[in-house]
Amino acid sequence: MVNTMSTTFGTILDDMKTSAKLAWKSMLSYFLANLGMLIVMVILVVIAAIPIALVAWAVLAPFSEATMAALSNWAEANPLLAGGIVLLVLIPIVSMFLVVSGSIYGMSHDLVTRGETKAELAFSYFRRKFLSFAGTGAVLTIIVALPPVTAWGLTSYAMGYVITAPATYLLSAFTFVWVYLTAGLTSMVWPAVVSGKGVQEAFKESFSLSIRYFDRVYGVLTVIVLLLAATFGPIVIVALAMAPFTPSVVMAFLPTLAGVGLYTVVMVFLWLLLFLPMVRIAWVKVYQELTGGQVATQSVVDMPIV
Repeated sequence: MVNTMSTTFGTILDDMKTSAKLAWKSMLSYFLANLGMLIVMVILVVIAAIPIALVAWAVLAPFSEATMAALSNWAEANPLLAGGIVLLVLIPIVSMFLVVSGSIYGMSHDLVTRGETKAELAFSYFRRKFLSFAGTGAVLTIIVALPPVTAWGLTSYAMGYVITAPATYLLSAFTFVWVYLTAGLTSMVWPAVVSGKGVQEAFKESFSLSIRYFDRVYGVLTVIVLLLAATFGPIVIVALAMAPFTPSVVMAFLPTLAGVGLYTVVMVFLWLLLFLPMVRIAWVKVYQELTGGQVATQSVVDMPIV
């Protein structure tokens, strides 16, 4: 199918501006939803920890210094197998955390399509689509995160657990490119799932849309990456610049460090309260427009937080 939808910088800018205004309009709802989801995440951690603890108890009991030493020796003798087991445990745990992300996308879907949303909707989506969200989270973890993690782990193993600077640069470049490409290809998955698609169908549709409307999808993704760089770039640059110096030299730049630290703290709060909802709203908006779905007429100019 030929892409007949024209994308310009103005189109992408409108995506972000509209999404930011909608996020500002519903900031209180998103704050309450995220607070509630934080409690849910704690509960999920406890639920996930129980079977892991039971298995550990059955395998390692009785716990003793000798048992832990034997486990450590086994892991050192079988690093690849131990790493594989850790990944198998981490994938379902990460997937459960991503269920929360899917729930917030559900809120965003209602905001984009109906013009309003409430914190309660996140819990409604969580309850109704838990299995779909968990499956989506598992597949996303395998596609986006697993290859870079595996690459770093295998490289570390091959180099005797000491990764040299050239290898670090190559792995960092690979990680960025891989995450950037796969994040774009899977950017429409959550919007598709909350719109009623099955997990497999959602991934197929996301890949198709991302390729067909490459400029629109990766344009929005690039703006998000640039926003991340603008908000967290200063602290990274300062950390790298200060690394070679002694503590006494670093102290001479204390006012600058304090200013950058304060800026970073403010940016963290902005991401939690505004930018994360904005990103999710933007992807839902783009998905609805690319698929011809419903987009509510909005009047969001200078709206207060309600």
